[in-house]
Amino acid sequence: MLNDNLRLKNISKSADKLDLLLINPSLDWQYQMERKTAIRIEKHLPSQETPNIGIAYLLAVAKKDGCRAKYIDMVMDGFSVEQLLQYVRKTKPSLIGITAFSIQISAAGTIAAKIKQQMPEALICVGGSHASAIPEQTLEEFPDFDFAVCGEAEILLPKIFDCLGNYDALSRLPGVVTRGKKDHSWVPNQNIEDIPLPAWEEFDLTKYPGNCPHNTRQELPVVTGRGCPFRCVFCCRALGDKVRRRSVESVISEIERNIEEFGCESIAFLDETFVLSKDWAEQFFSQSIDRGLNKKINWSCSMRVSNVSPELFQRMKKAGCYYIFFGVESASDATLKRIKKGITLSQIYDAVKWTKQAGITPVGAFIIGLPGDSEADVLKSVELAKELDMYSNTFPIAIPFPGTEMREMALKNMYGMKIVSNNWDHYGKQDYRVMESDDLSWEKRRQLQKYAYSELPKKKLDEYMKRLKESAFVCS
Repeated sequence: MLNDNLRLKNISKSADKLDLLLINPSLDWQYQMERKTAIRIEKHLPSQETPNIGIAYLLAVAKKDGCRAKYIDMVMDGFSVEQLLQYVRKTKPSLIGITAFSIQISAAGTIAAKIKQQMPEALICVGGSHASAIPEQTLEEFPDFDFAVCGEAEILLPKIFDCLGNYDALSRLPGVVTRGKKDHSWVPNQNIEDIPLPAWEEFDLTKYPGNCPHNTRQELPVVTGRGCPFRCVFCCRALGDKVRRRSVESVISEIERNIEEFGCESIAFLDETFVLSKDWAEQFFSQSIDRGLNKKINWSCSMRVSNVSPELFQRMKKAGCYYIFFGVESASDATLKRIKKGITLSQIYDAVKWTKQAGITPVGAFIIGLPGDSEADVLKSVELAKELDMYSNTFPIAIPFPGTEMREMALKNMYGMKIVSNNWDHYGKQDYRVMESDDLSWEKRRQLQKYAYSELPKKKLDEYMKRLKESAFVCS
């Protein structure tokens, strides 16, 4: 539980006083909002505009322990830096937590510095995948962060509040990294089913139209498990490599709550791989159908192309699935093996074909500039994307994110790779100024990306699905 003295002190001091302020940082929210709209496949269909479920879990934990907490998403809430500073001055949070991917970490550090300039006593921590991967370096680069939180923070949050004012005790917490601390290990939450359900009531959900073209009034994200057992070299596995899965009953209950309390009509499953266990999946499909949830919602997910079958996709469709994302990555079996993806080209063909036959919309991603890739390999990927004829294709450029094996490979100049920039502002998946190789300069990577997008223009969903049906591809 939170420190009772701390709570009473906060309540008595001011009705506006916060215990916890969580921030998604931005130095220019208008530009970033324009970028979000620009990447939509179709202007009227949302894409990657989903409320942060990790923050929603933290808010739920904070509320359960009687903590006064607030989340500001500077982009979706339209908060300028000055407005944020005014809010911080007004509410004087006991703890400020800033979450950041690599591309956001410099902005987060700048915002922390501005807060400290006006409120030197403010206690600011940083979390997210970047800080989890390189916490010590993050604290060194950005001196206005007081400490970093690695991994999952739900268990840590109450313990952190109990240690406020006691730096030594705070530093001893597993998962909390302070300056000079060498142990960066964190303890995965083995009982994720015990975490309170996401506090969506703390969000203005009208600002979050959704993640995919769900064609409903309200979509919400759901996570059925944490951790990924696969070893793709471009991924940092921020939640660990041991899978911890919720029960089917727990997931079904959350979906029913989302429908009843928040008017949810669509679910975006955010698991890195939704179908890891066919037994678990079949139980979920059966319960969804038996309870009639497939008549109330539709849902999307991400999947691997391995360990699938036509029957699996047919069951998914009947249970409400309308959209599947596949990380195809490459058209080269040699590259797929080199990056430890664990899939083959023939599996890619089969999975996309069976998805279409089930009447589910397939989308995919191909990464430009993977270890050992040549220009010919990338061009093969473009041709494969044309042949697969998925609704949407993205062509991110390979980025050596902190904590990934690919970054270590680049630092060792394996396959002729080298990192040309450590400017974190460039560490976005559509950027090209970060890494190159003997076979693919960063300029060539950008040229190939432009070519890929020009060869695969955006499609309209209604026309795409109509064409599939008219071609007798979709099974009746």
